[in-house]
Amino acid sequence: MPVESPTQPSPATSGAGGVSVSLQEVVKTYGSNTVLKGVTLDLAPGELVCLLGPSGCGKTTALRCLAGLEEVSGGAVTIGGEDVSNTPVNKRDIGMVFQAYSLFPHLTVAKNVAFGLEQRKVPRAERGPRVAEALAVVGLEGFEERYPHQLSGGQQQRVALARALVTRPKALLLDEPLSALDAKVRVRLREQIRAIVTELGITTVFVTHDQEEALAISDRVAVMNNGRIEQLGTPEKLYRSPATPFVADFVGLSNRLHGVLHEAGVLVHGSMLPVGSTDGAVPGENVLAFVRPENLRLERAGVTTPDAARGLRGTVTSSGFLGSLRRTVVRLDVDAAGGSEELAVQHAADDAYEPGEAVAITLASEPAALQKA
Repeated sequence: MPVESPTQPSPATSGAGGVSVSLQEVVKTYGSNTVLKGVTLDLAPGELVCLLGPSGCGKTTALRCLAGLEEVSGGAVTIGGEDVSNTPVNKRDIGMVFQAYSLFPHLTVAKNVAFGLEQRKVPRAERGPRVAEALAVVGLEGFEERYPHQLSGGQQQRVALARALVTRPKALLLDEPLSALDAKVRVRLREQIRAIVTELGITTVFVTHDQEEALAISDRVAVMNNGRIEQLGTPEKLYRSPATPFVADFVGLSNRLHGVLHEAGVLVHGSMLPVGSTDGAVPGENVLAFVRPENLRLERAGVTTPDAARGLRGTVTSSGFLGSLRRTVVRLDVDAAGGSEELAVQHAADDAYEPGEAVAITLASEPAALQKA
């Protein structure tokens, strides 16, 4: 995703100029249960990468291995080119922010932020200016003497972020840091986190199960499933060209349509679509094609345009207003397998459809990920 050129970081909050961070064939087992199955991930200095996936996929375990909170069972962890696989967490020089704010309730904001500096024996005269500048970075100037219970959830999480940044870490690790916040605060704070880490040039790993959050904040996204990385790429690459059926199904909303794979593409309801990934299918095989709702065109069945004339016929079952767009669900009259099939279509918000209305759907010529039927 496009990233603005960072401004000169403040000396009190600057990291080490951004360092490389790497997992190399990392394995993590708990008894007979293997949670990470040879995970390899390389971050360039200053890059922000999200680990995205469902619960239990291994993303938090991977982060904990990076942090030193879990000992790897195989492979290596490097930070700044140095193997830290056997280095304790307090010697890895990283900042961490978790879903739980973990602030000391009996300490003021300033003292919470200064805690890491005290632990590192930073001279007292240096602590005040560094705390003030860290709070300025997260937009909490003037909050120094407040206590955690006097802050909103978003403000408390910004204090936790300031506490992680004030120690000038080589890397920043964030584990579901926004999950406990309401929707509007989450959006605002994720934008602030993106701006802060870009400005400071800190290499950052951000764990989330929220696909919108991952796509909005990342330089690259690693989609994890069952202890492995299914696909690593830019948000645009993952969304537009998913490498596996799992990625197509997990990242964004997709319709599954019956089709047949050909040399020229996949034939879906009379339309030949380009193929993004095949799931090992060969020409002649029946497949399911994953088609995005925005790649379907919806018209009223009575409209006499060429598209409407050759479109799939169906009946609207529901239509929901989503602000900038509308999502309409259509039940097709007959699908390629002889049964019924429902499709979700995203279209202009001011084009409203009523349940029971007869419509025609056409498919845009956009790449589809395939799964063997």
